[in-house]
Amino acid sequence: KKDKGVLPLRCPLYFSPKCRKQVYRVYHHTRECTIPAYFKRCARLLTRLAGSLQCTEG
Repeated sequence: KKDKGVLPLRCPLYFSPKCRKQVYRVYHHTRECTIPAYFKRCARLLTRLAGSLQCTEG
């Protein structure tokens, strides 16, 4: 159920290998990504994480 709500983001997100641990923690352990009512917040969190310095540098 969770994948149907979060996956259809407006743009594809790329996460560098350096920040995969943070992505895993956000996606699997935050309230925003585990409760269907908060899936939009989860998408916003993941989008901000993808744009952070840690995830964009090579």
